[in-house]
Amino acid sequence: MKVDFCRRGQGTGSGKGRTHLLARWGLALLALALLLGCSDKENQPSAAAAERPGQIPTVEVQVLQPENLEETFTLPGTLEAWEDLTLSVEVAGTVRQIGPQEGDQLKAGATILHMDTDILETSLERAEADYRLRQKELERIRRLREQNFVSAQELDKAINAFDVADAERSRLQTTLAKSALRAPVAGRLDRLLVDRGEYVKEGTAAAVVIQVDRLKVLIEVPEKDVAFVQVGDQVRIEQAAIEGLPQIVLPGEIIHLAYKADTSTKTYLAKIEVNNGTGLLRPGMIVRTRIVRRSLPDVLAVPLYAVVEREGQKFLFVEEGGAVFRRPVELGAVIGDKVVIVRGASAGERLVVKGQQLMTDGAKVKVAGD
Repeated sequence: MKVDFCRRGQGTGSGKGRTHLLARWGLALLALALLLGCSDKENQPSAAAAERPGQIPTVEVQVLQPENLEETFTLPGTLEAWEDLTLSVEVAGTVRQIGPQEGDQLKAGATILHMDTDILETSLERAEADYRLRQKELERIRRLREQNFVSAQELDKAINAFDVADAERSRLQTTLAKSALRAPVAGRLDRLLVDRGEYVKEGTAAAVVIQVDRLKVLIEVPEKDVAFVQVGDQVRIEQAAIEGLPQIVLPGEIIHLAYKADTSTKTYLAKIEVNNGTGLLRPGMIVRTRIVRRSLPDVLAVPLYAVVEREGQKFLFVEEGGAVFRRPVELGAVIGDKVVIVRGASAGERLVVKGQQLMTDGAKVKVAGD
């Protein structure tokens, strides 16, 4: 049946009906055109996608060379003064004078304080006078004995009296010398425990002297690592990093290793000597001790991320003449971020270290930087 749209549009309201019908047909055609356009766009590959299959991927390589590797382990340690001495007075009395101040550096034998010695000095003068008297008396008795004017018993009494006077004089001299408290070693006066004018008894702790030009590091070595620690081994002492300050790294030497484990921690105590001539380290600081577990000279090692694993097999990719080739390898020790290659690679080969994960054997590549 033929429909005359023009004739149907005539009459009352025919203009509005024709307009609405044309609008609906126009919208339908526009939607259909948009739909067909999107479908064609989705089915057509983009320019980038079209070019990608033809591109040659770029990789980064490094030349394999033998190197020396060290496997180390780190243990925390505590610094102690080489000598930490608490000095006590040996003569009771009043503290007359204190020389150095806390924190001062002392030489060996330097006087720290003096006790009041007035009574001692008087007693010593009397003992020396008595000593001289007994000495003269002994000399006189000996001359008389040689002439048989006195008996042997009188000579023995004179000798005994002289010895007693000599002993008393020596005792007082020693006591007077001990009235001054002196530093037995070169070090730093860390603390004064008495004040000037204070009366102290014999044996009272008076000062603390520490020797810090060298220090001891105490570490606890676990059972699994004790076989790698020997007296005389050289180690590295590292101060814990402090923000804003340079890290201190010093060499050290193991001077003692306990043969018996601590019953509570099951670890072996080790002592390390470290030179602190700069004075930067202080007793009580926490440090790290880096110890060599084993050394591997002239080995081929590659970054761990260069190793590719597929279907349970580990291999590397090497570049040669613009192509990459797969090399199955046998791996050895892992040291840090590197792994030792036992078999499968040779020195001088160009190892692919970036871009190898999706490579196939024999694929063409470009090398960055060439």
